[in-house]
Amino acid sequence: MPTPRPPAEGRGEPIWLREATREPKTRPLTRERIVEAAMAVADDEGLDAVSIRRIAAELDARPMSLYGHIGGKDDLLDLMHDAAAEETLVGEVPADWREALRKLARCNRAAALRHPWLLVTRDTGCAIGPASLRRMDESAAAVRGLDVDGATRRALVLAVETFTYGHVSAELAGRIRRRATEEVDVARREAAARYVREQVDAGGLPHLADAGPSEPPSAQESERSFELGLDWLLAGAAASLGR
Repeated sequence: MPTPRPPAEGRGEPIWLREATREPKTRPLTRERIVEAAMAVADDEGLDAVSIRRIAAELDARPMSLYGHIGGKDDLLDLMHDAAAEETLVGEVPADWREALRKLARCNRAAALRHPWLLVTRDTGCAIGPASLRRMDESAAAVRGLDVDGATRRALVLAVETFTYGHVSAELAGRIRRRATEEVDVARREAAARYVREQVDAGGLPHLADAGPSEPPSAQESERSFELGLDWLLAGAAASLGR
């Protein structure tokens, strides 16, 4: 008759109810993890904070180990830009060109607000990657039904993109103004507001008085401003194109 095994330490419960006591191995370093960490740093602190040494520290890795996955910071910025471009993809492009451009604009705005540094990387010559190519293809698909020449289609896409990223830039500036206003001491803030009211009430600025207070817009106001501007832009394009 076999001898029963003596109870091992920690075996009072079934294995399925016991946690492993050995520390799990460190997650393997991958290109995806490197890009994810770099994007998180850029989101919080801006592109200037992104460096090979900093990202290695975020991943608890040696800086040299990152070079097995990327060639340097330029490669990293290219990968970050394309990862952000992935978030702008709409998937299914509506058949109506107005709705298609509207959907593209909303996705572009949302991605740029999540990753403000996207406004920089899109203008600094980052290499065109797979997601960027798909985004360009979606833009072409959005206006494919318009009976106009290719240059006019491209101009329409550019007009919507220019409006979208310009609006995002204004929204981000508004965030900075709002934070700065909150950080200024109450006495200085009240003094500045009082000065503006006095100048308006003096009667020399009638148009400014009609426009109302100049305060950084709230998130809801920014959303409404974006949608209104997009409506006006698309309506103007439709009228100009006879559509």
